[in-house]
Amino acid sequence: GGMDLIFCSEVLYYLDDLAELRRIAKKFAEALAPGGSFISAHAFVLRDNVERTGFDWNTFGAKAISETLAATEGLVLEQSIQTELYRIDRFRRLSPDDVATEPVIDYVPIRAPIEISVARNIVWGGARALRRDVARNERRQRIPVLMYHSVSDDGPAALARFRLTPTAFASQMRWLRANGFHAINSEQLEGFIANRSPFVGRPVLITFDDGFQNFADHAWPTLRANDLTAEVFLVTDLVGESARWDAEIGPPTQLMDAGTVRRLSAEGAFFGSHLATHRAIDGLSSSGLAAELLRSRMVIERWIGRPTTAFAAPFSVTDRRLGRLARECGYRIGFGGRHGPADLDCDPIDLPRIEVRGDRSLDDFVAIVEAVLE
Repeated sequence: GGMDLIFCSEVLYYLDDLAELRRIAKKFAEALAPGGSFISAHAFVLRDNVERTGFDWNTFGAKAISETLAATEGLVLEQSIQTELYRIDRFRRLSPDDVATEPVIDYVPIRAPIEISVARNIVWGGARALRRDVARNERRQRIPVLMYHSVSDDGPAALARFRLTPTAFASQMRWLRANGFHAINSEQLEGFIANRSPFVGRPVLITFDDGFQNFADHAWPTLRANDLTAEVFLVTDLVGESARWDAEIGPPTQLMDAGTVRRLSAEGAFFGSHLATHRAIDGLSSSGLAAELLRSRMVIERWIGRPTTAFAAPFSVTDRRLGRLARECGYRIGFGGRHGPADLDCDPIDLPRIEVRGDRSLDDFVAIVEAVLE
């Protein structure tokens, strides 16, 4: 009176532990008629094997489930279809006189697009460190604040230093994800400094100056797919236009418009001021500097619907007036011309950053970030 077929998909992760999984597997086997099939469909999870692609869930996954079912008395694996992310296994309940044979295993590519809500939980190629582990075990006094500008395959050769290809940027973000980093914003960084609270795990603050459209086209999808975010500093008078400050070098790059800023803000991106006109502050009077600080902050707040408290100085040019005027205009966090990691002793209105250059390799990037962890 047993069953001919039992299908179990995406549910066994929720059992408390492997002991309960073994108990449930035994019940499945007992519920099948001799010759009946049990089909299991589950995802690979990093907790099973941190060295291969998997979902970063705090549970066991397809590998542990398949091994447990295969070790259950009366069940034998006959066929398995596997992608880089999932496996579907067909087990058979043996009859008393059955002889088990080698299973047929088919490896197939992933053909369907992966939605962002799913992709952000995946670590491709395995992980060297898991976020939950480093959050539990690591405390540090400083973090990398990364400064980017443009992410594009094309642009003037003279600006190559400020431009990463989408492929290079994706490699860097995958490396951060695979090494247990999580992204914070400038307000969170300020909170750690104000409270003298050690940083938990491996935080990174990813910043972009200028607000190019290629951030929305290339960088933002990559960030979201790796469960990261970024803070973009906008030149508010030129939003929706182009980077006219680079016009003498080559065709100026398109800037995001206000609608794009609103959409990305709703999706989890953060925005701050790169002043209103992108003029270096040493060419502005004090009243002109204050006007740009105030005008740009008010415009961004209108676009995103929440307070704007951070700015980055155009061309990384600063002077003695900047911090004082910025505070008077409602800012609490500033990035000027200092290079290096941010630590708990930093003045939040004059924070350093690490420029990520487009003419450097992934190994160079890794060395820079790992140096901050030491």
